[in-house]
Formats: sequence, C-alpha cells, structure tokens
Amino acid sequence: MASSTQDIDIIQFPTSSVAEKDCYIPPATPGQQRILKAGTVQIDGHRPLTKDIILDDDIPIVVRDGVTIFADIYRPSFTASLDAAKIPAILVAGPFGKNGGSNKNNFNKWPWRFGCPRIATSGLEKFEGPDPDYWCYNGYAVVHTDCRGTWKSGGDVIVPSQKEGEDNYDIIEFIAQQDWCNGKVTMAGNSYLAMTQWFTGVERPPHLACLAPWEGISDTYNNNIRRGGVPNPGFMQGMLKGDVVSFTGNKGIDMHAMCYKYPAWNSFWDSLCAEVEKIQCPLYIVASWTNFLHTTGTLRAWEESGSSEKWLRVHNTHEWPDLNDPYNVEDLRKFYDYYMKDIQNDWPMTPRVRLSVLNAGGKDMINRPETSFPLEREVPFKLYLHPDSRSLSEAQPSAQSDVSYDAVTGDVVFSWPIQETVEFTGYINLHLWASTTDSNDMDIFVKLRKIKATTKETLESVLVDVGRLTPNPEKERQELLSKHAADPKFGAAFFNSGPIGCLRASHRALNPEKSTLLRPVYTHAEEKLLKDGEIVPLDIAIWPYGMICNPGEELQLIISGYHPEPHCRPTDPLPELRNEGVHTILAGGEYDSYLLLPLIPSRKA
Repeated sequence: MASSTQDIDIIQFPTSSVAEKDCYIPPATPGQQRILKAGTVQIDGHRPLTKDIILDDDIPIVVRDGVTIFADIYRPSFTASLDAAKIPAILVAGPFGKNGGSNKNNFNKWPWRFGCPRIATSGLEKFEGPDPDYWCYNGYAVVHTDCRGTWKSGGDVIVPSQKEGEDNYDIIEFIAQQDWCNGKVTMAGNSYLAMTQWFTGVERPPHLACLAPWEGISDTYNNNIRRGGVPNPGFMQGMLKGDVVSFTGNKGIDMHAMCYKYPAWNSFWDSLCAEVEKIQCPLYIVASWTNFLHTTGTLRAWEESGSSEKWLRVHNTHEWPDLNDPYNVEDLRKFYDYYMKDIQNDWPMTPRVRLSVLNAGGKDMINRPETSFPLEREVPFKLYLHPDSRSLSEAQPSAQSDVSYDAVTGDVVFSWPIQETVEFTGYINLHLWASTTDSNDMDIFVKLRKIKATTKETLESVLVDVGRLTPNPEKERQELLSKHAADPKFGAAFFNSGPIGCLRASHRALNPEKSTLLRPVYTHAEEKLLKDGEIVPLDIAIWPYGMICNPGEELQLIISGYHPEPHCRPTDPLPELRNEGVHTILAGGEYDSYLLLPLIPSRKA
C-alpha cells in the first residue's frame, strides 16, 4: 500500500453467503479441462460459439502470502497449422463471480438489458468483462479470476488496493509461464474490473504488456466514499454486502463504518488511492462524462499516470453498452494486437485523445480528435451569481445581495440564457460565499443542466440505445422515452442532464500544489467546523463534463442541501448529512460568488 495502515483499526463484517442457485453458475467439471464446441449455445438467448474453446475450470493460483485465487482459463482450440503457436492472455479480475454471479443475473433483468442484448455475446463473459468467444476467435486467451475473499478464493475481501495489485502481479506472472502463453499479459473490463487495473499497473509485473482500464475509480475516498468530504458510502457498502459473495466464510471491510469513523484523510484512505504516477506500461483509458462513480477517478488517472504511451477516449453513452459496442471492441483489439502480438498496425496513429461532447436535445460530437485533456485551448469563463434575480451573468453584481434556502430540503436556481452556440468541456469550479444557521457545518450540492427557455423542460442526453439488435429499434426507443416522460424514475440511469458537485464546508481547505483555477483539490487533513452565521468561501469541484449549449436554451445552476441524484440503488444506506436550519448564499461587493466554466473556442479553419 502507499503507506502502512497499522495505526488504523480496520472494521470488518462477514461477507454474504448466498445459495448457489441464486447467483452462481458452478463449473461442470471443477479442476478439469473441457471443450466448448463451436456452434453451441452456452447460455440461453446468447449467440452460438464461433470457435472451439478449451476451458480449464477452477485453476488454483497461490499468491505470495499463501492465499489461493481460483481462475477459469478460456483458450482457442487451434487448428493443426497453429498447434505450435503461443498466444497472449487477457486477465479479467473482479469480485462478482467468474462463472456468473448476482450482478449478472440482475443485469439480465434490467429493461432492455441496458442496451446489451444477449444475442450480441456468447454469455461466457464475466459481469463488466469482455466476451471470451470473441477474443479466443481472434487468438487470445481470457483468464477469469475471483478476487481474494470472493466466491471460492481465499483471504478477506478488500476493495481495490495495493494488495489486489500484488495478487494480480503474481497471477500475471503465473499466466506468462504457461506453455500456451507468449509471455504477454494484459487486463480488461470496466468499473471494478478497471479499478483493480490501476493498482496492478503500479506494481509493474514484468510480463504486463499493457492495460485497458475502461471507467474505474482510482481513489475510493475522493471518487466515491467522501467526494468533497461529504459522506456517501452507500453504494460501496451495498456492493460489498450484496454483490460480493464468499463460500469460505471470509470478511469484508465495513466501508460504512470506516467512512464515519475516519472522516479525514489517513493511511487507510491513502492505501485505497492508486499511485498512478508509477504506471509505466501503455494504457488505453476510456471515460465518460456521466458516470457518477468513475468519471473523476478515470480522468485523474489519465492525467497523472506515468506512461508515455497512453490514449484516452471519452464516449457519450453508458459504460456497459460502450464496452460491448462492436466498433469499440475492434478498436481495443487493434491496441492489443500492437502491444500483445507485435502486429505493426496503425494504432500509433490513433489520436491520443478522442472526446465526445454532449448536446442534450441535439446531436453529440463523437470521438473528436484532441492532443490533450484538459484541452490546452480552454479559456476560463466566469459567470457571476446574482441572488436578487436568480441569474448568472458575465457582469458582476452592482450591490451585495443574498438568498437562503432550507438546508435539508431546499434549493435555489440561477439561470443564464444562451445567446449563441457555446461549448464547455473540462473541469468546473463553483466559487461560493455561504453561511449557515443552527449547524456547525454545511453539505452543499450543486448541479448544472440545460432547459428549453420556452417550456422550461429539462434537456437530457440519452445514454443507452435500447433498440440495438431488436426487430423494431425505433419502437423500443420511443417506448423508453414515453415511459421515462410518464415517470422520470423509469430508466433514470439511461439518461443524464448534467454534472454534479458537492462539498462539506468543514473540508474546504485546498491543496495549493494540486488545485488549479478550474479544479479545486482538497487536503481533507482535518475538519474545520463553522461558527453560527460565519461566512466562508467555498470552492466546489463539479465533475468534468463536455456540453454544448444552444440559442433558445438556458444553463441552470442548482444549489441545494440535498443530493440531486443521491444513489444508484434504493437499498443503499442513506448518507448522514450535517444540514440544519438554512443555508445563505452571498454575492456582490466583497463576496465574489461565481461559476467558472471551461470555454472551448472554435477551431480556426
């Protein structure tokens, strides 16, 4: 780990033990080899296999501390002309079940399966992982492992940290020594399957050829558990208690308890922050503007990673359909072929950055080539808050004014009418002067969105194509839109209206070495509580976003005492906030409250 956690009391709880029939697809012949025949359907509704596949079930791999990790290895059954060939391997490491799992079963129940129809894959893929059938057909092995403490693997469950990086180091070196392997190993997958890649890259296994982390937290504290210092451990706690299963009576970290026992940064949180500057191998990183978990952590890793050969693609959809999109899969194969098979293709000509820019209510830009992110040509664009008129303006208020809202249920909305088409892409900062009564702290949430000026309708980007590979695609798309219009909670995860930010006022201290004008970074070293009515400056980081605003629209800034989009799942425990009384926003005079946006000038012809 980045530092020792011996001074920290790690609180644990017993992991779940769920009946196999509910969430597990056991191997047919544990510890043995079998052939999955071309043309057979392995799981109902999925496509037939395109090639014979050799499957080695439940292979034990003993890592450095004696813990046994179990793996399934899928390999192509070579033709006679290729019998002597050796192939590279893709390690897919995650905690949700290498043969299935509750997440995969739940995924199958989601409406339209999140735009990932069964017929698009063989069904052999892990949840959030690549399809072994495709990769075996193209001359790769795919290795599915269950992380330590999950399913049959030994040890205690940990969220991605140095220990998982060390495990994957040992697993990669084991794979590289197999008689079928050409000595080159990579990793793949999104979400948790990307998170664990950051820590593996830091360890630098000798046979790690490259990595492809597609949307994954790289700093658990800042990206999820305490973004802006505001506690929100519900999703991580729900994942560890509900989605991660152990058959061996192991324990997991109680992230809910750790969140509230250790609100300030310490060695434990440091151990869950990947030292990405140590990563040297080639990287193909994928991000989106709309992932409430992964956006900030993925882009942080892109900026700070030490690799000189790295590429970034920011897409305009959801992580799961992006992972399964055939164009993106072929793009990933080009990257792998170059670094894993030494095929001299045109991958090096790929733009180092490809950005999608969202235009809710209009047409998005997709894969626009860039040379950097943040964009070198960005211009900080300042809009001042006018509390008296609830407006945003390039002009400073002529006099001081303020506006208050209920700290628990209230909000205030500031609007800026769009006069000409404009693009904002990058990090966003809300500089705010605020005070509170009846509390010694404030949890402030902010959101940006576009509305139609005439109807006041919120404009949302559609992130999932529910019509993909269906007999009547447009019918399915219209059904989603009509159901969502009738009930905004229906398919809410399929839509996005804009970026969010939050800050606990007691965590307002900035790290001057890491902060920039548009991107405040906090120390979280201690909690500096407020006095009743004390007016303090707050720099609230709003997660990075790419958006186009058009004439006839309004850009709205919503400031609230409640989270505008708090949880992914209704069973996650609610955060314990410190809001009481009222919050007051001040602007004008000595209080320069403003929204700072990354304006992107049009390129000259």
